[in-house]
Amino acid sequence: MITIHSVGRLLVPYRLATSGMVALTFTLGAFGSTATSAELWIGTASADITPEPPVAQEGVNVATTIRNRCTANVLALESRHADQVLDQAVLVSCDLCILPGVQEGFREHLAGRRPGFDLNKLSLAATHTHTSMMVLKSPYNDKDYGNAVQPKDYLPFLYQRMGDAVMNAWTNRAVGAVAWGLGHAVTGHNRRVVYSDGTAKMHGNTNDPKFSHIEGYEDHAVDVLCFYDAQRRLKATAITMACTAQAMGGPVISADFWHDVRESLRRRHGEDLCVLGFVAPAGDQTPRAQFRNDAESRMERLRGLDHAQEIGRRVVEAFEDVAPLIAKDIRTDVPLVHLVRQVDLPARIVTPAEYEAAKKTCEEMDAKKVRGLNEWYWRGYQGLIVDRYLAQQKGEWKTFPIEMHVLRLGDVAIATNPFELFLDYGVQIQARSAAPQTILIELASPAGYAGYVPTPRAVQAGGYSAEVLVNMVGPEGGQALVDRTVEAISELFKK
Repeated sequence: MITIHSVGRLLVPYRLATSGMVALTFTLGAFGSTATSAELWIGTASADITPEPPVAQEGVNVATTIRNRCTANVLALESRHADQVLDQAVLVSCDLCILPGVQEGFREHLAGRRPGFDLNKLSLAATHTHTSMMVLKSPYNDKDYGNAVQPKDYLPFLYQRMGDAVMNAWTNRAVGAVAWGLGHAVTGHNRRVVYSDGTAKMHGNTNDPKFSHIEGYEDHAVDVLCFYDAQRRLKATAITMACTAQAMGGPVISADFWHDVRESLRRRHGEDLCVLGFVAPAGDQTPRAQFRNDAESRMERLRGLDHAQEIGRRVVEAFEDVAPLIAKDIRTDVPLVHLVRQVDLPARIVTPAEYEAAKKTCEEMDAKKVRGLNEWYWRGYQGLIVDRYLAQQKGEWKTFPIEMHVLRLGDVAIATNPFELFLDYGVQIQARSAAPQTILIELASPAGYAGYVPTPRAVQAGGYSAEVLVNMVGPEGGQALVDRTVEAISELFKK
């Protein structure tokens, strides 16, 4: 059984284990992994999940204005053969930063409403917009934001709005069809800057004589799924790419570039179009280039767009390039199989040196009685390094449990993970996948704070995103996640 333990004052899930081996528990679809063609039923809905400001945000911000509203977008899928239900899936894309603990509470909320589908087949994912509302179950929940919407008060609001959308999507499902395709758009850029001494820094200064190179690869693929009603009218689309929704900043509420994508596509394809935005592995990616900044900004000014609108424009162009082509190959009779697996990954182990450094930092911060953002770091060092190390000494911190969803929809595999997963791991899964097209979704359904999963070269170079403070899982766990994901996809695509 997975339990949630409070380490320090941050919620961190882990399982008491006697070894560091990767363990698997299987929860299969109703008919195992047999890929049977079937009639596809589709339901969609969207919900406004934006409370009226002021509202607490990521960091220590309080948003006082709304640039555009954040939404939850729902896709309900069911496959049937005659009157027999074969499998189900409910996918939700949320304009939020991260979702620690949200899915568990949301499943409990839906259970009281008797939704009519298997709640284990529900998966939530965040677009990682930092200009959204705070839901993080952390020390911030103890902070008083005055007359702003508090994180603890936002969750019931979120559950109600999102719950209504899920129920509506499930209730309005009807016979439909699906098509899939692959496009390209330059949206994500590697954000880890490496210097001549071998060290790296996220968003580091590249106008520096010591600047050497950008650390990793960039993937400009745009995976597109289109869903249609019985009359072949476009009903929903799911768009996935290796880019987080971080083109904007500041104390405002915004869905970032996904708002611009949705508005543009709805003007072209109908106001009721449901647009789900998902993030592929992008832990080391950002929508902002690390050089050529002046040239990029000039082109945006010439277009009369800000950066979020420019990224949205590129995504829409990729969609419009793909959609007419895949409309030539719309499928009604496709297999839908949905696996839900609980996977124990090797945890990143805190070294004695990391423990001593964190302990010293905590003592220094405690003596200064730090507040605000530094207080978060104090509690992070205490809970995510010091307390983890002490748990290791008791044999309690060896694995990190996650919930992983792996689906087959026609010739497409869809696989989720709860991390900010570095791109290299996504590339490995794509290269080894048995599916003709593979869609990977990160920031999906974490039970607690899941953090980044860095590559070995990133750990060696150091810097934020590759340090133990924000790594529940390290390269060993990342490789195990790749292997388990590839194995699950292979099961679904056995010839």
